[in-house]
Amino acid sequence: MALCAGLVGTTVAQNEIDAYRFGRTTPGGTARSAGLANAFGALGADAASIAINPAGMGLYRNTEISFTPSLEVNTVNGLYNGSDARDVKSRFNFSNLALILNSPTEKSGSDWRSGTFGVVYDRQATHHWGRQAVGNSVATSILDDFAAQAEGTRNGDLYDTYPFAAGLAWDTYGIDPVDPADSLGTSYVPALPPGALVDQVITIDSRGATNNTAFFYSGNYLDKLYVGISLGLVGYRYKHTRLHTETVGDENVDLKDVSYREDLTTTGNGVDVKAGVIYRFHDRFRMGVAVHSPMWMTMNDSYNTSVNSTFRMSPSGDGRTSFSSASPDGIFTYKLASPLRAVLSAAYVAGEHGLFSVDYEYADYSTMRFRPSTRLDDSYTFSAENDLIRQIFRPVHTIRAGTEWRSNGWYFRMGWAFSPDAYKTNDIAHAQATRIYAAGIGYRTDHLSVDLGANYVQAYVNYFPYSPAIANAVREERNTMRSLLTIALRP
Repeated sequence: MALCAGLVGTTVAQNEIDAYRFGRTTPGGTARSAGLANAFGALGADAASIAINPAGMGLYRNTEISFTPSLEVNTVNGLYNGSDARDVKSRFNFSNLALILNSPTEKSGSDWRSGTFGVVYDRQATHHWGRQAVGNSVATSILDDFAAQAEGTRNGDLYDTYPFAAGLAWDTYGIDPVDPADSLGTSYVPALPPGALVDQVITIDSRGATNNTAFFYSGNYLDKLYVGISLGLVGYRYKHTRLHTETVGDENVDLKDVSYREDLTTTGNGVDVKAGVIYRFHDRFRMGVAVHSPMWMTMNDSYNTSVNSTFRMSPSGDGRTSFSSASPDGIFTYKLASPLRAVLSAAYVAGEHGLFSVDYEYADYSTMRFRPSTRLDDSYTFSAENDLIRQIFRPVHTIRAGTEWRSNGWYFRMGWAFSPDAYKTNDIAHAQATRIYAAGIGYRTDHLSVDLGANYVQAYVNYFPYSPAIANAVREERNTMRSLLTIALRP
């Protein structure tokens, strides 16, 4: 493997955090589905169905073209060592684009009433976040972690052994040998005296998205049974820049400041398959079930890191007080599979007046898996990463519920969703559940519909700026406000 660093939160190696970030997806959907918190598994006749239960596409009676632009505002409040920090980032995107072609059965007396096929683009995760954590008078340092990583390695071999972390700290005098007289020493201490306090600022700027372009076919049997299947082409883009800066206010300490920067770009492409059925038991009641295969992906990472340090007195003896060292560019290719999902749905339709809909979704995040890529001759098996995924993640049971009511051509919607955190409750990274509050309004004619939808998403993340053995957690509350507009045309 190209990189095996021992840092939590500062490593750019493929790890359980990368798998979880990729594995968490939700339907991007339309403004109508967003107004019901995407509780759409048994309802159908909406482009959002492709991400939940493709059998729902069989409920279409007309050909339709729809597009859904969206504006999201992502806010992060970070709590670290008793200090709060806040960052906001907004992004315009297309949540959903759909071409749905309905073909009524021409054969007279056929039990198959129609077939529906087409293509739907759905944006299923956002990675646009600005994040910040501030810690004042912190009693530990990222240099403590670098020193622990370097322990047992001769200093002449540090850069070659840890070129993305401890080797850079050694090159910039961020860590020192315990015995300066031992030119081949293997024990290290940070360039800070015991008890020294540092002020820390951690900023993480990320961007990207997970998209799914699905080709589907769905059939309508006797207006009671609807079946559907889709093949999705998955695209993943993620890029982040992380800067960890520490400043020493004590003038008696030689080290003035040190910063660690990492740049990571991950791109990936793959496929998934979804299949489902919906059965109409009565004009007022229907149920559906769907299975989503894992997203089978080939991922490509490119990354580099750097360390910069400034001293009050020259540690090198040549008068220099500022030092910098950068890693080589790292490139790595691997395979990643997300969890398999199952969705059970039910809907009650109150005639022409309104409806209630509920979805239950199951996904076992402990089944996520890294695998070596066939593109490279690499013997690394990811057994340690996969074992850790099995140990710290658990199945997640997600509930989505929504209601829609009609007055003439106007539609009014509300919804709510709840999804627990996938980390086990005894894991140090476990956080509170994600909640979605939804509302929407729409107007429909025979050939045109215009809908507005809004989601307020409240999610939580815990992470460690370096080793959890010595660092406190950064606890983030992430709030997203999504506004969606869908215009659908039916020729």
